[in-house]
Amino acid sequence: MKKTLLSALMLSAFGIFTANAQITVTGTNIASIGDNVEQAHDTLPVTFSIGGAGPSQNWDFSQVDEDVLDTLKFRAPAGLPGASDFPNSNMVIVEPPIDSSWTYLVKNSTGLFIEGVAQYNNTNLNTIPFAGTIITFPSTMGTTFAGTWTGILGGFDVSALTVLGLDSLRITRGSTTNSDIDAWGNVMTPMGTFASLRQIVYSESIDTTWEKSTATGAWSIVSQQTITVLGGFGVPLTQYAYDTTRTARWWSDDVDAKFPLVEMDYEANGDVNTIDWLKTPVYVGVNEVKNASTISLYPNPAATTITIETVSTNNSTIAILDVTGKMVKELKFTANKITISVTDLDNGIYFYNIYDVNGNVTNTNKFVVAK
Repeated sequence: MKKTLLSALMLSAFGIFTANAQITVTGTNIASIGDNVEQAHDTLPVTFSIGGAGPSQNWDFSQVDEDVLDTLKFRAPAGLPGASDFPNSNMVIVEPPIDSSWTYLVKNSTGLFIEGVAQYNNTNLNTIPFAGTIITFPSTMGTTFAGTWTGILGGFDVSALTVLGLDSLRITRGSTTNSDIDAWGNVMTPMGTFASLRQIVYSESIDTTWEKSTATGAWSIVSQQTITVLGGFGVPLTQYAYDTTRTARWWSDDVDAKFPLVEMDYEANGDVNTIDWLKTPVYVGVNEVKNASTISLYPNPAATTITIETVSTNNSTIAILDVTGKMVKELKFTANKITISVTDLDNGIYFYNIYDVNGNVTNTNKFVVAK
């Protein structure tokens, strides 16, 4: 369950500072172990652009929508799934216990870096190591960095399909990233107006699929025959997959931010695909007991049905959304408990929003379908 909104009085006092000069972002301005971040997602933005570059900018994102709300928790790696595969990590982004992904980070005096991700695929835990820089310290306008990474994303055994004569397949990735802090100014969000730096990140990647011969043990680019055969079993493969991402992030030195105020994924023509934004001040996890006591969800992952139970009897409807923000179910929530069939949903992660009789969102979270 998510935290309740701050009172109107608190919100009116938060985020009223405006920038007269550019700020500097250091490690002290970034979330630490024990912090929680509420991040809202506008999955279908239609009127926004990343705006201008240079000094003394004003970016107005105060009208962004909230389609999905997520809670990110910054925790110590010890004891978390996949931690042994990331021995250099000193911080992890985790979400509520019902989630199935952990992002391993390194935070030090020079920057914030990603080490990799551990995630469940059905009941199997997969770890994907990839090194990348999120932001360097200290950062001011004109700060840049570039990096490359190559590694194995994953693989699977295909030896049972003897017609292929193969032992296994794997996918590798090669990527390049360039970052530029290209502007400073004031950014407006539903939470207030903040002095900020804007970071532009441009990344290109090539994923390559390889096959290992049973006879020789040698690896080679996956053949068209293998692509055709596995395609017949519903396994889509390509020899190469190319991807380019453009991301704009707005960072602040405000004591309550500690996470990008706004993050946009956009196209070369300027069209914005998604917007993530900081909904409430970053807080320590002292309120988690209160949240955990107000809602329960089981089983998770779910194969046939999932039951959601709250302490409130003021529930009206529940909406189920897929990872793109598309609503896939909407049901009446006539009591404090509801059981929902998931047999018609594909495997994956889904979000839910519970609305009260006045149309306000009272609970929002995630669950996993794994059949």
